[in-house]
Amino acid sequence: MVARRFRPITLVTVKKVHSALDDKEIPSFQTVMAHVTEVNGAQLQNDLFGKQYTMTWVARVRGNVFAKYVFYPRLGVEDKYVNKRSYLTVVQIRKHANRTDIYFANDTGVTSDELEQ
Repeated sequence: MVARRFRPITLVTVKKVHSALDDKEIPSFQTVMAHVTEVNGAQLQNDLFGKQYTMTWVARVRGNVFAKYVFYPRLGVEDKYVNKRSYLTVVQIRKHANRTDIYFANDTGVTSDELEQ
């Protein structure tokens, strides 16, 4: 089976709203088409991030974008109703002339001492 590499992803940014009693985080969503590939290999992950993850991907998006979380949209489910447990954490963002590379992972990182961060 061949995996699709050019696929839609949803970028999640979080805005903090300060109030008298407590702070609220309001998410905003942007669905974009991206070229998504898996980042394989422990050495490559150490070179890129300084730690290792179980699974990491890079999404190459045209334009200048930002995200705190990423998830794959599901057919028939609105973005605001997607479970937060399906969010993938953005590890690193690299900006280029006309594209943005977003590196994201599905778990916590492990340092060279094998301690989770």
